[in-house]
Amino acid sequence: MIISEYISEKTDIHWEDVAKPLHLYKYTDVYDDYFYKYLKAAIVSQVDNKNTDLTYLTHRTSFNFNERTLHVVSHKPNNRVQEVVYDLTFVKDYWHQTKDTIYEWSWDYLQRNIHPVFFKHLLTFKDVAPHSDEPNSYIPYRWHLNYLEYSSYLHMHLDTNHQYFNTVTANFARVRSLTFYLHNHIPDYGGELYFMNGHVYRPKENEGVLINGSQAMHGVNSNMNPNKKPRLAFTTRWAHKDDLYLPGDPNNAMYKLELL
Repeated sequence: MIISEYISEKTDIHWEDVAKPLHLYKYTDVYDDYFYKYLKAAIVSQVDNKNTDLTYLTHRTSFNFNERTLHVVSHKPNNRVQEVVYDLTFVKDYWHQTKDTIYEWSWDYLQRNIHPVFFKHLLTFKDVAPHSDEPNSYIPYRWHLNYLEYSSYLHMHLDTNHQYFNTVTANFARVRSLTFYLHNHIPDYGGELYFMNGHVYRPKENEGVLINGSQAMHGVNSNMNPNKKPRLAFTTRWAHKDDLYLPGDPNNAMYKLELL
């Protein structure tokens, strides 16, 4: 695996209050042919046999009603479907954790509950840059498949939801989005990852890209694949354990979830 780093010196002036300069890591030729084919087959199988109960069409949308701020937790932006492999915040025991217990609990839970090939993928990035800068600190709390239909796009946005962090907003949290690509970019047919500073990433199979997704505005332009095939990739969200909102007991939480 070859690791390269890109740091932008500026962000777009129109978003300077919420967006920070892009910090990107690229991981090239991550796996040998055998494991890459095995991983891709497992992902494709997940898509072909998706469980509709685990499909979250998520987007941050809120509105005010009767002097209360309410949040829409299910929304479909631009036909982009997120098939969730796992989300630790939807596990009951997650809400019993503290910053002192969450790291060991998370890795133990994932080892016991997700596909072994998916767990091996997490281990591949567990101790490499930039996670290696703070060992035993970053948790892959969410994994979703990015299924972008033909002619669909993903508008400019910041990642994550504010309610999962104990920072002022999620934009201050140390959160990293690591996307792994399963198809090569076809020149002039879109599906490119782009940023406010003008930087563009063109997907390459068996390659990963990690960005400070809660801070750097980004989007994907229209997938105009000439064969009208979907653009397939998957993303793991990594968060620093000290920035997560962890009440230690659901009864101490500021809000309640039905599963609790």
